[in-house]
Amino acid sequence: MPLRMQNFPEHPLSRATELLIALTAFIGALFLNTLAGRVADEAGVHAHSSPDLLFQYLPIVDMRFFFLWGFLGFVCWATFAALKWERERLAYILWLFALLIVVRCFFIVLTPMKLHESALSIDGDPLYETIGKHFTLRHDLFFSSHTAMPFLASLIFRGRWIRLSFLGISILMASSVLLSRLHYSIDVFAAYFITYATYHAENRWFQVPYMNWRRRWVATPVKPQPAPDQQT
Repeated sequence: MPLRMQNFPEHPLSRATELLIALTAFIGALFLNTLAGRVADEAGVHAHSSPDLLFQYLPIVDMRFFFLWGFLGFVCWATFAALKWERERLAYILWLFALLIVVRCFFIVLTPMKLHESALSIDGDPLYETIGKHFTLRHDLFFSSHTAMPFLASLIFRGRWIRLSFLGISILMASSVLLSRLHYSIDVFAAYFITYATYHAENRWFQVPYMNWRRRWVATPVKPQPAPDQQT
């Protein structure tokens, strides 16, 4: 007898459970980012600045305001957009950002680099001194999270203009870190490739195991129902 495809309807608490798990993963990823950043920063102190071909042609422009306050604006805009238009996908969004943070932790430890000697200092900025210094350090460079995070948002969100706004923010962040010498060009260009790969890897390799887990632990199974055309 043919059965309905949806034999596991959503339990009233399932979305809250998913959100709690995703939020825990996101907070854990931020904590791991702090630890990995310290390791990379200590290694970067003893490293040498790398040559960068683009730096020979790009002028130094003070875009530290966009680096700090512009990124805060992105966080606020992404939070608002998620709560207003993507509420049912909050857990998925948090999970993807947590995954990207963990991937970046791996790379900044694997590839310690030293900030370029011509980089503009962000020390003394009130936003950096109160919040920023706990999440970003001088030598946690590869790859640029300021570029990667908005780009990931442009891949996740569904509204066309929302996606374009995040893509524009990503380009603005990429410009700010390059012109302020706060990242090397390889940090910026790699951010797009690694973020895109992470997004599609999650869709390809993690979706099926997650759905199996969800059916087993989160959703409430019910007795299978016969298909409508088989009912008498």
